[in-house]
Amino acid sequence: MDVSLPTTQLLEELVRRHQRSVRSYLLYQGCPAHLADDLVQETFLSFLAARFEHRAEAATAAFLRKVARHLFLKAMERERRAPALMDEDASEVAWVAFEGEDGGRGYVQAMKDCLAKLRGRAAEVVALRYEKGLRRTAIAEALGVSESGVKALLIRARSRLRECVERRLA
Repeated sequence: MDVSLPTTQLLEELVRRHQRSVRSYLLYQGCPAHLADDLVQETFLSFLAARFEHRAEAATAAFLRKVARHLFLKAMERERRAPALMDEDASEVAWVAFEGEDGGRGYVQAMKDCLAKLRGRAAEVVALRYEKGLRRTAIAEALGVSESGVKALLIRARSRLRECVERRLA
């Protein structure tokens, strides 16, 4: 990226290159989607205010993630909520591994393939929880099982998905 670009051009280029990744990272951190959209904008504005000197693409992406995480924590503090976040270093390592060389597309494709292979109750419980956004009580009613049964089904389904994705990415 040419660092001699005027500020508006630099910002447009940064947004084009990093917006999707920053938003995905915020969602990964547990940020609600409506808040993530606002925080992505704030992240890039903060980036300009910080006068960050562009070094390399990876350093720029890491700086943007750090700013976004900080803004998310500040937003939660204002709302008097404490998000359950993993350690910042562990989170960064996991995110970099997820994005890999292809921006996470390989992982996402592996997940889609593995989801397509789920059958029976596992497929139902995953669809109800993650596609429809239902809570365990509603899923339990829909499937005619107890809440603890739903919890066990979700744990097993997630485990199968994790193993499947890891095999595909290995």
